[in-house]
Formats: sequence, structure tokens, C-alpha cells
Amino acid sequence: MKFLIHKTFKAAIALCLILPMSSCKKFVDIGTPDGTVPAEAVFSNDAGATAAVAALYSNTNFRDAMLYGTLFTGASADELQYNLTDITKDFETNSIAPSSSYLSSYLWMFPYREIVNANIAVVGLTSSTTLTPAVKNQLLGEAKFWRALTYLQLNMVFGGVPLSTSDQPLDIALYPRSSTEAVNAQILADLKDAKALLTATYPSVERARVNIYAVSALLARVYLYQKDWANAETEATSVISSGVYSMSALANTFVKTSNETILQIYNINGFTQWGATFVPSSATVTPNWYLKGDLVAAFEDGDARKTNWIAQNGTTTNYYANKYKLRTGTAGSEYYVVLRLAEQYLIRAEARAQQNKLTGANSAETDLNVIRNRASLGSVSNLAQPAMLAAIEKERRAELFTEWFHRWFDLKRTAGFADPSKSRADEVLSVLKGSNWQSTDVLYPISAAEITKNPALIQNPGY
Repeated sequence: MKFLIHKTFKAAIALCLILPMSSCKKFVDIGTPDGTVPAEAVFSNDAGATAAVAALYSNTNFRDAMLYGTLFTGASADELQYNLTDITKDFETNSIAPSSSYLSSYLWMFPYREIVNANIAVVGLTSSTTLTPAVKNQLLGEAKFWRALTYLQLNMVFGGVPLSTSDQPLDIALYPRSSTEAVNAQILADLKDAKALLTATYPSVERARVNIYAVSALLARVYLYQKDWANAETEATSVISSGVYSMSALANTFVKTSNETILQIYNINGFTQWGATFVPSSATVTPNWYLKGDLVAAFEDGDARKTNWIAQNGTTTNYYANKYKLRTGTAGSEYYVVLRLAEQYLIRAEARAQQNKLTGANSAETDLNVIRNRASLGSVSNLAQPAMLAAIEKERRAELFTEWFHRWFDLKRTAGFADPSKSRADEVLSVLKGSNWQSTDVLYPISAAEITKNPALIQNPGY
């Protein structure tokens, strides 16, 4: 068994992630050999094991998967539009071809590379008898967190995928698709294990590695998706009530020092692929990816998020996402925000609304108003359950746009307001997309290239 640590892996990233130092300006190369090294050697000591888990954060394929997943699902929903002629247009028109190279690489192959490395880390850490117990627990919790997050993405995009926890990379090559329920069960098992292994302390100077509250935040999301309202409320409450996090000013939400951040991914230059993708190269250039007019029009008058998080070039009528402000640089202040407090308030608001905890203390109303008031909007009051759920969906759209997969997943997972037998995706996108929309479009096709390699894979309906 080999662990995929290559000479190109930079210890600079690992050190910034793993060491509680006052400065991350100086870095040391750990001198990894060419090719790969045996897993038993990697996981025989704290330094090697820590570097291996740090690679789960720094995996460029994983970051590409998250970025392009954000772009593609945003286009499939009602968030984003691509300015250039390209096969990404298939995502906008909900006519994705199984032969799409974007589908096979960014949305399938790259996430599975993260899972393979997470599997190797989990097995190697579990088997090791020479690690410091506290280090072993921390690293094992982190590896299970990243495996859970990646499987959550795959499961929501494709609707049941091959499931493996084996440390042998080729084992999964001929696996059939597991049910969505089986994948969900593995996600929950990993997160419950991680929660038992981790503590509240961040093992990094910044909030750049997983702690127990990051696990609870992701658990809250998973429970929400599974309609386990009571547990979603409980996990979100554990984060909100911890006293560790607070809502930041809108202008500071996506800087690395924001106290709203629960988990972020470090990057050495302090600017993100999100900023490089969304922010145009000059004031006269049309953005490659810009916001759909329907999204821009959905913001209420006076919503400060529109002022702070949306921008427009002077010579175009196209608005672009401006949450991350920096395109380039060498000493920027932005990391990749994975989890933040605002989502937890929205999760708890929805979970409470579904349990008819609508008004008064400890209610959906109070949670929703935290989000609205931060955006300089007035409070809502005395809403009946249908109106409250609609208001929460509206705030999720305005608060979480172009962050990971939120809007697409929200439309898929939520029952229709007018017709609960349909999804919100059917209600919203059939109007916006017209004949381009079919109910089967809520799942992406399995890549034809993957089916060729693995005949046990069954294609999704409609493709």
C-alpha cells in the first residue's frame, strides 16, 4: 500500500496548517522522496501522519472540484451564467451530456481522489500503534470529516455513488452504486466518529483545521438535508452557543480573521480561486461568470449584502459575485471559507420552523432575524409556517449564493411550496428554464467514461 505523497507536495502548506506557531512566513521542506512512500512509514510518526492529513486540505484536485461544482450547480440552478461559448452551457440548459469532460473530471474523478486519500489516512491512522494518542485522534477526526464532506457532495449531485472505505485505491473501481441511504449512513457514521475524536481547540494558529464545532456544523447540514429537524437544531445550537463564533461585519465575512468562520482552508498567497474566477481582470471586462438577473432582482431594497457582496463593472450590465475581493496577490487576506456561522442560524431557523417553533424565544423568527438584521433588513414577525419557510429559503438564497453547492442542493432537497409532491427545483426552474427543465435534471448523469470503465454503474434516469 502506498500513500500519495509526492515531491511536489509543499511542506509550507502543511506547516501552516499543523503547527501552532505565531508566524507562518517561513517554511521548511520536509524532504519527501520522489514517487510515493509506504503508508506504514507515513503513519509511524506524528510528523508524517500530520503531513498526510494536511494533504487532504491542500489537494488542488479537491479545490478544483469544489470550485467547479459551485459554478456548475450554480448554472444548473438560478445563480450563475457563463459569458463564453463552452460546453459548460450544458449545465445552464440542464442538458448535461454524459460524455462531458467536466462531469468526469471535476465532479467525479477529483472528489474520488480526495476520498481515496482519506480512506488511506483513516486505515493508516487506525492501524498505527506508534502515534501520540491525542495526535492520532485529531488526525483521524479530520480525515473522517473530509471523507464525509466529499461523499455528501457526490451523493447530492449524483444520487447514490460507489461507496468504499478501503485503503486500496482500485477496490472501488468496479463497485456498483450504493443507495443514497447507504452513503448517508456512512457520512453520519464518519461525522459521529469525528465528533467523538475531536475537541474545541483548533490545532492550527488560524481556523484552518477541523475542530469539534466544524464537525457539528457539518452534522447540522447533513441532518437538515435528511429532514432530521431535532438533531439539526441540536447540532446548530452547539455551534451557536459555544461562544467561539460571532457574526462579522459583511465586509469582513470572507477575510481570514473573521470571527464568523468555523472552518477555512489555508492558501499561501491569501487569495482564492473563487476571487480569481468571479472578479473580472479589469473594470472594463465582462465577467466570465456573472449572476443571473433573477438572483440580483431577488434582493430586497436596502439589503447590505447586495452592496457588499455583489459588484458591477462600469461598462457592462452584468453583476458578479464579490464575496471574495482578490483576484491575485502575494500577501492577501482571504482563505477558502468552508463553514461559517450564518449558515448555522439558517439551519436552526429552518429546523425550528419545521417543528413549529415559529415565534418567541428559541424560535425560527429569532434566528432568521439575526441574518436579516446583519444585512440591514427589518425583522420578520408572526409568520405562519409556510410563510416562515419561504422567508428562510429567501434568506438562504441571499446569504449563501455562490458558496459551494447551497442553492442547487436547497432546491433539490426541499418539497414544493404549492405542490409538495414536487421539489422546489421543479417549481422554480421549470419557470426559469422552460422546456430545458425536466424533473430528472435534479440528478446529474453518471459519466459515460466511468460507465465504460465500470459496467456495474447504472445511469440516472433521463440520460
